[in-house]
Amino acid sequence: MRVLLLLVFLVFCVIPAALSFRDTNWSKYNRAGKKETVDFRIALNQRNLDVLENTLLDVSNPESVNYGKHWTSEQVADLVAPEPYVSKKVANYLKKNGCHNIENHRDYIKATGSVDSVEKIFSVEMYNYKHNIKSDQAIIRSSETYQVPFEISQYVHIVSGISELPHLKSGPKSQRLRPNPKDFQATPAPAGPADPGMVVPQTIQQLYGIPSNYQNNQNTSLCLAEFAADRSYQPKDLKTFAAKTGTPLINVVKNVGPFQPTQPDLESTLDVQYGGATAQTADVWFWTVNGWMYEFSSDLAATVPAPYVVSMSWGWPEPLQCQQGIGNCTDGESSQEYVNRVNIEFQKIGLRGITLLASSGDQGAPGDGNPSCTSRDQPISTIFPGASPWVTSVGATMLAAPSASNPNPIDTSDAPVCGIHACATSTQEVTCSSPSALITTGGGFSNYSPQPAWQSKAVNAYLNSGVVLPNKKFFNASNRGFPDVSGLGHNYYIVAADQMNLVDGTSCSSPVIGGIVALLNSYRLDNGKSTLGFINPVLYAAYASNPAIFNDITVGNNYCTESCCATTGFLATKGWDAVTGLGSPNFKPLLSYIQSLN
Repeated sequence: MRVLLLLVFLVFCVIPAALSFRDTNWSKYNRAGKKETVDFRIALNQRNLDVLENTLLDVSNPESVNYGKHWTSEQVADLVAPEPYVSKKVANYLKKNGCHNIENHRDYIKATGSVDSVEKIFSVEMYNYKHNIKSDQAIIRSSETYQVPFEISQYVHIVSGISELPHLKSGPKSQRLRPNPKDFQATPAPAGPADPGMVVPQTIQQLYGIPSNYQNNQNTSLCLAEFAADRSYQPKDLKTFAAKTGTPLINVVKNVGPFQPTQPDLESTLDVQYGGATAQTADVWFWTVNGWMYEFSSDLAATVPAPYVVSMSWGWPEPLQCQQGIGNCTDGESSQEYVNRVNIEFQKIGLRGITLLASSGDQGAPGDGNPSCTSRDQPISTIFPGASPWVTSVGATMLAAPSASNPNPIDTSDAPVCGIHACATSTQEVTCSSPSALITTGGGFSNYSPQPAWQSKAVNAYLNSGVVLPNKKFFNASNRGFPDVSGLGHNYYIVAADQMNLVDGTSCSSPVIGGIVALLNSYRLDNGKSTLGFINPVLYAAYASNPAIFNDITVGNNYCTESCCATTGFLATKGWDAVTGLGSPNFKPLLSYIQSLN
């Protein structure tokens, strides 16, 4: 008997439940064998959620006397988990009906069941599916809407692992860097106002004022989270990357989840190489997820010990977490319920003192909801988790074409690869956008989450600045604006499977900002203080105290996607904007502000 670890995306549970997002790139080909096994998860109804949110905001407010007083995982579970009899009753029901490997995590249950058992419990027929593009990906899923058994329905919030056909990300946009520098000159980055040179770790350090040879506190950590089919970096590539860039070898201390080092993918490679290089001597975790945001967030919330900073270079439009017409959802309710549940898990994580960061997307304001730029009804779309108020949303910039008048160009002469291939020298950041780059940074306003108080002053200043905005019927200006901050996202040099590549994306900027947060955490840990945890209130308070803490990006827009340009979107301007947020970090004054906190 073989066990198939399932890729899961999401599901919203009602009686009967709605099917979740079902990517049409999957094809059903035959019934699953009765003895095949299915891993699934049942999320239980939680309690005291108002207390959870208020407590997190209190310990994250730099003006509060409780700032930094984070909770343990057990304390968080005591607050939100249902009464013990609830989880025991659900676990016993699953055991009685043939499931095994049952794990009771108090507010959710993990279990494995044979196809025969799962079909009976959830009133479904399970089939084998293969992906039409990624032929090595296969999953077992139901072909119709599942139902939650009456005996446990009053305790259940959402279920995952039964009906979802997940969207598989294609990875960051890239081009191969040829060994011969003459070849490189013959195939430069797309024409436009961008610096054609490569970005290496020294570029980032000099641009943002990050010290090199930073000796981290021994407890400093950074986690790079990967989903779906992206499961590997290659350890020997890290050695090559260190040698080619003249940077210390990245210290990966823990791999969590499926790991396939013989088949490195660009997403994982990029995240580890630049998150690790920016965080320098911090302990790096690499975490791969058989599932989507609920699976990851619920596991992370319960993990002890856990990494203090987590970067997620992933996302999908909020309303498409459960897609009407494909997922048989009504009025977007399933998507909103899923987003709400994951946001609760994010709050639990933040209360533990863990910082979450997520990419703001690579398809500009049109997003993955309108990648062809043709929609008239909804030309703008959002992203999750990048539009969640409980993560730090990270956009992307690029370096403008170098100017002859630049008195202090970036010097990367200590990176050996820059002696062979041209590296960037410009110090002026603009919005990362196509066609000058391979992607366009995402940004806008959440469909579901109201505007949090910690960003209201900055966001309302943008809305009232006179800048040209999209038609108000296309976005909700009273909701959470994103991104929060930005970082370089164009022409990153990486080594994957011993091949040199140049990559673009918010997949570049999110791990870099995560690395910077890890360095800031190191200072606090060295001084006997707590980690930064949910950092968004601190970032906006830092900006209010001294706008120079961030490099303001005022040039560009996010009208385009990776392949086309729409007629509407958001413009970069002075202060916070829905293109690059507060801007990119200026490390030294940011550190000074962090040093002033309790």
